[in-house]
Amino acid sequence: MSELTLGVVAFVRNTFDVTKAEEIYKAQISELLKFKGIKWISSRRTIEYVTTLDTLISKFRKEKVEGIIIISATFHLGQLIMKIIRDFQVPMLIWAIPEPPYNGGRIRLNSLVGAQLDCSNLYKSGYKNFDFVYGKLPKIRKELEKWIGALRILKSWKDARIGLLGGHAQGFFNVDVYELEILKEFGVEIEYVPLYEVFKMNDIAEIENEINKIKSIYSYGKDLDEERLKKVVNLYLTFKELYKTRNYSAMAIRCWPEFAINYGISPCASMSYFMPENIPIACEGDIEGALTMMAFKAIGCNEMFLGDISQIFEEEDSLLIWHCGVAPYNVWDGESEKTLDTYFAGGRGVTAGFVLKPGDVTIVRIDYAGEWRILITEGTVLKMKKILKGTFAKVKIREAKDFVKEIFKNGFAHHIVLGYGKYGEVFEQLASMKGWKIFRW
Repeated sequence: MSELTLGVVAFVRNTFDVTKAEEIYKAQISELLKFKGIKWISSRRTIEYVTTLDTLISKFRKEKVEGIIIISATFHLGQLIMKIIRDFQVPMLIWAIPEPPYNGGRIRLNSLVGAQLDCSNLYKSGYKNFDFVYGKLPKIRKELEKWIGALRILKSWKDARIGLLGGHAQGFFNVDVYELEILKEFGVEIEYVPLYEVFKMNDIAEIENEINKIKSIYSYGKDLDEERLKKVVNLYLTFKELYKTRNYSAMAIRCWPEFAINYGISPCASMSYFMPENIPIACEGDIEGALTMMAFKAIGCNEMFLGDISQIFEEEDSLLIWHCGVAPYNVWDGESEKTLDTYFAGGRGVTAGFVLKPGDVTIVRIDYAGEWRILITEGTVLKMKKILKGTFAKVKIREAKDFVKEIFKNGFAHHIVLGYGKYGEVFEQLASMKGWKIFRW
């Protein structure tokens, strides 16, 4: 995860208990410093007057803060936050502090009212990119982590580049994108790479050096000869070169039909081998799938799989999430045989084959259909025997059949991204910041 730069400021009014507010503010700053991967830019003391904001605003501007936390340390006047939004258009978190024990029958902070004043002023002035939190750290750490996680995703997209290798797969119109819309919505540039650049051969010594490593990870049978194994490794090296020399954050690839016909193998096994230590690659030229995988990676999830919903197990309320052998090897279940197979494209497939490991997962799809929307659900990968070719998982979710009906009815593209861990609330927060329609199951 890359480092975030966040601003923090606490507002007060001297008709309330500023001494107590200062004490709370310093304690909360100490707690904020425990968050990893964040550079905090804050004022040393609480702020009451607009004229004293200039120094902090200059610091925020110089450090290019990517989000601002406004602590309502006591009730305060609305001019303070309005000055902030004149200078910054970044996500904000309005934070109210619980009232300490009354002292002589007086409300000491009136923090909640100050926070509501800020929220109302922001909303009515047209500034909607804010959220509200109530409480103190460490109790509200999870709520702050959710907001920070969404900011990490936004940062991962900003000025990023996705390499589109050959375009989308034949007939897959539903994963096609308009590049300027992607640039506008995400800040992501798409760079087209023709397949003939991907089909090149690398140095034979490099290939030979890598072959023993891939043999230590996957087993393979008589159908996969050394020549095709060299092509798997060669393509892995090409992916690595593209990633490093062109500064891509993700790639999407037209993996058929040209690969098997013109290169001699499909790219699935190379992708499975490449992704755990490098960047995501989305099958079939799925740019929105690549954006979704980037989002998972930004919040620390490096165990993910882009696949199809291929079957409903009604009796188990579960789904088969399958793809033809592209899952990164770090999601292997540790029990099934991890193989390289040639079961399709006339024996030129060369795909990975294994069962995905059990565990809690989040399923997400960022999708465009006249408007941006996001599909989010959580489930559990169940143990399953290796009864199929390819890479796959049986995922138990609530009312699985109805879930499938809902996403089919709403025309979501046929790829979803499965990430290990519970991240549903982070993706909801992200969608709220972006103003996307949320399909939460």
